[in-house]
Amino acid sequence: MLEILENRIAAAGRNLQMITYSDLVKGVDFHLPNVRNGDSYRVPIHDWSGFDRGMVGEFLGYISTRSYCQHGFMASALVVNRLEYKPSDLFFEWMVKLDVLPDTNEDTVLKFWIEQVNKAHNWYKAGRLV
Repeated sequence: MLEILENRIAAAGRNLQMITYSDLVKGVDFHLPNVRNGDSYRVPIHDWSGFDRGMVGEFLGYISTRSYCQHGFMASALVVNRLEYKPSDLFFEWMVKLDVLPDTNEDTVLKFWIEQVNKAHNWYKAGRLV
């Protein structure tokens, strides 16, 4: 599951694109011991629940933690919602909690996000993986 998500983010980055949350998880079978007794679970991409958002958010948090600690960028900056074509507000709130974003003012958020997208695109375009 994790490898599929990372590969999809990397593919978007190599192509200097973004990927929507729905396209990120489309067709992915999640097998988690505490979800449906470990049975396969797919996010209903047209009807996300709070649980779905939280679960995917945990994966994205892990992916970004690794990419930031190892390479200095937030990989999940490339994952966007379909309506606004930007990461969720939770992404930016998480950045504030991590103390990498001083506030959630629109100008601050935009500048930070553009910086992270550029770093991710440059990293993946060079053929690197997280």
